[in-house]
Amino acid sequence: MVNSSIIAQFGTTPLNDPAFAPTGVQPDGSIICVWGDPRADTTRLITKITGISRGPALDMLNQLADTQGFTCFTPNGGTRCEKTWQNTKYPVTDGRTLFWRDDILIDTMFSNLAPTGYTDSIVQSIFG
Repeated sequence: MVNSSIIAQFGTTPLNDPAFAPTGVQPDGSIICVWGDPRADTTRLITKITGISRGPALDMLNQLADTQGFTCFTPNGGTRCEKTWQNTKYPVTDGRTLFWRDDILIDTMFSNLAPTGYTDSIVQSIFG
């Protein structure tokens, strides 16, 4: 799903370590992937890909923009909202990026781990 240049940016950070269960395909059909070392206090990236119809998806994205200061725009035939902030405990950047298109939501939360092009790579893999 994620191309090799993106994977290289993770270095030795493990994917789907059992400490972060549940990962993989879920009973509801969603997929959860976690890049993170369980020994690290904050460095990780969690992506959930799930089905959600247009109305509820756009309501949620608009609410994030209106109430939490997310920036939203419309690339690649979909709607993307994103925001970063300073972690309250560690001197690292946290954030969240969401992309919705054709009833599929890609929702990524990260802390101190934000590979360049990550979401775009997933969008390309799913939608071509």
